[in-house]
Amino acid sequence: MTRTERLPALTGKKSGELILIDKGEYREQLDLLAEAIGAVARLNNRQGARNAYDRCVKAIFETGKVPATCPTDSRAGSP
Repeated sequence: MTRTERLPALTGKKSGELILIDKGEYREQLDLLAEAIGAVARLNNRQGARNAYDRCVKAIFETGKVPATCPTDSRAGSP
């Protein structure tokens, strides 16, 4: 993936038709949506880290030196 995907904005157009939904089911759907949003955020963070890693490795192979923008502590990502 080379570009950030842009999703269309939600318009919130009303149909005029109201429905009833159980509060527990609604809460579960909101929880699942929150989990999905969190998963996308984590994936974006991992991809950003991978992109930075790839840039550092490329620079090291091309110049033989570690750029100042690259981390040098091998334990930086360890828990």
